[in-house]
Amino acid sequence: MERDGAPLSVPPLRILPDPLVARCIYSGKCYMIPLNQCMSFSDLYEDVFRTFQFLPSDVIELQYSVPGCEACFLRSERDFQMLFCGARIHKLECVDISVLKIGGSCSNTSSVDSRSEVVDEDDYLGEAFRIEVHKSYLSDEWSSYIHHVGEKFHGAAELREKLRKYAIAVGFEFVFFRNDLDRIHAICSNVGTEGCDWHLRAHSSANGCLYITELNNIHTCKGVVRTQKHKLLGSKVVKTCIAADVSYNLTLKPREIMSKFKSTYGFDISYKVALKAKQSAKEAIYGSDADSFSKLSWYKEAVLESNPGSSFVLEVDPSTNRFHRLFVAYGGCIEGFQFCLPVLYVDGTFGKSIYKGQILAATGRNGNQGFYPLAICICDSETETNWTFFFNHLKSLLEPQGRVITFISDRGTGLLSAFDKVFAGHPHLFCYKHLVANLAGKYRGKGNSVMIEEVKKKFFKVAYSSTEKEYRFNLRLLRQEGGAEIIDPFLAEIPVEHWCRAFYTGGRYGIMANGIAESFNSWISLERLMPVYCMLDQTRIKQMEQIGKRRDEAQRWTTELTPKMEERLKVQMEKSRRFSVHYSSPGVYEVRSEFSYIVNISEHSCSCVKWQINCFPCPHGLAAIQAASANVYDYIDKYFRVDMFKKSYSSPIRPITNVDMSSSESGTDFMLPPLAKRPPGRPRVKRFKSIGETEKKLIRCGRCGKMGTHNKKSCTEPLVQ
Repeated sequence: MERDGAPLSVPPLRILPDPLVARCIYSGKCYMIPLNQCMSFSDLYEDVFRTFQFLPSDVIELQYSVPGCEACFLRSERDFQMLFCGARIHKLECVDISVLKIGGSCSNTSSVDSRSEVVDEDDYLGEAFRIEVHKSYLSDEWSSYIHHVGEKFHGAAELREKLRKYAIAVGFEFVFFRNDLDRIHAICSNVGTEGCDWHLRAHSSANGCLYITELNNIHTCKGVVRTQKHKLLGSKVVKTCIAADVSYNLTLKPREIMSKFKSTYGFDISYKVALKAKQSAKEAIYGSDADSFSKLSWYKEAVLESNPGSSFVLEVDPSTNRFHRLFVAYGGCIEGFQFCLPVLYVDGTFGKSIYKGQILAATGRNGNQGFYPLAICICDSETETNWTFFFNHLKSLLEPQGRVITFISDRGTGLLSAFDKVFAGHPHLFCYKHLVANLAGKYRGKGNSVMIEEVKKKFFKVAYSSTEKEYRFNLRLLRQEGGAEIIDPFLAEIPVEHWCRAFYTGGRYGIMANGIAESFNSWISLERLMPVYCMLDQTRIKQMEQIGKRRDEAQRWTTELTPKMEERLKVQMEKSRRFSVHYSSPGVYEVRSEFSYIVNISEHSCSCVKWQINCFPCPHGLAAIQAASANVYDYIDKYFRVDMFKKSYSSPIRPITNVDMSSSESGTDFMLPPLAKRPPGRPRVKRFKSIGETEKKLIRCGRCGKMGTHNKKSCTEPLVQ
């Protein structure tokens, strides 16, 4: 058609599809409305506003959900059209629209569909008087957990959990009139006082699921409002919310749980609820501490079957069927240890589960100065009997390798006597840090902190003495500082060859402290919180992954020595440049700088004794080796080479499957946990440090001007004019 010569545009014919049903939900209440594309967003907004009886000053927000997107904004005409597109794509006949009240505002008109600009009083207030922007919480979705008749739940536990969360989010309380696995009937707690008719019935079907068969979701009682605290917000609900956090971090403290729950879910919980929820979540993830002991028989069979060459000894009291102790070492670790340094760090640490106990460990050292877990023992305490049990089984692993192993320990309770019984004649070094801590304890109440620090420094010099002359000189200074009446009795109890470098004749690879054992204890700090079965299994997984990662890492190395030792060689070579070397006889040289040293490269020795102590050439030795035109790598201990490192991690720990645990005979064995009397007070998770282990920071006093641990207010020093 044309008018005045111009074509007349005819709008295209709009074909209307079948109406889409929208289920609008707000605070547990719901109503249905048909939607079609003749409607506008304003029509829907006004209908929702009027149906739920919002005040003119209220501001609401609409959100809808489609598969793949749980919360799509519905704020404009464009969003309204996209709602139909999403329904058409996913072939939906019904869409849930959530109504959220996000605050109150003032408007110059009460009409919602006027699309007039909403004036917010916060725009004209100072920062201190403005209301903070609404924050979304993870608990916002709880109000949509209970929808309609026919809603499906996978078991009674899921329905109970979602019903509690729904009641918390909406702001009411309910009681179970009937609460069975196949039938649940819940009513409002105000049914007796105010006659509220809210109720829910659910029945199970042949598939084991529960379906809501009857629901009156309208409250006629007063006070249905969401509060920051709720009677139903107990440990059962909190447990489901923090389970993932607990699985990642077992060290979460109740205070941290309370703070995180407040910021994430918007509710306040008590310390007791947070603590109980954490314990329940831990038990749900790892099982109970008591039941964990019954899995040890199956775990023993699984380890021995999947990892040939392993050693797993499980002792049970035959009269009571209670767990006594166990020893475990995996075949891959046993095979690889023969290519590590011939040293073993032995130490004990306490378990952190409700049954406590002690964890005895033997940890080796690889050629790259890293720790190498070999064997662990779980027992009730550090006694001579338990250490003897541990050392006997450890000896059965080491003897076939035919090496002389140097042990280092902290002289723990029962360890010394057990070691002398089992490993008589083997080198045994004492950790000098523990010795100095014990020595510092002798001065409790007898000296100030400055004097104790000086005693500790001088004891370090005595322990690090390389020659007997240096030892006697440093010992004389120590006796002068600390007093012979304390120093002499203390040192008389400790054979000098066990702690001073000058008197140890074997190769100690520079070992002076038991730090490797402490590193292993720290490495399994989280696992020590777990039940015994999970602790063993998780520790095995960590060892398995460590072996695999270090094996793959070593394949990329191109140097002759491991990276840390190669770097150490470069530093020592740089230091050797300043020495002049003078030939004496085959293999014997005099190396001179400010002092002169005798080096015998054939015997791998130097008069500075560092080559013998560290089993690594000192700068004087390297200078002599270069003067002899020899290859420096030929004079370095074999355990520092990359090929030995690769061999130490060539035998993996094999994975274990537990799919057949319940069907195996050992999987049904019942074992009682050990008898453990709970100590008084709050359970400890950290060891108390002795007086010598605590490092106090020295400060300068503003009154006397001396360095110490006192300040101007607590200063008692005499002032000399």
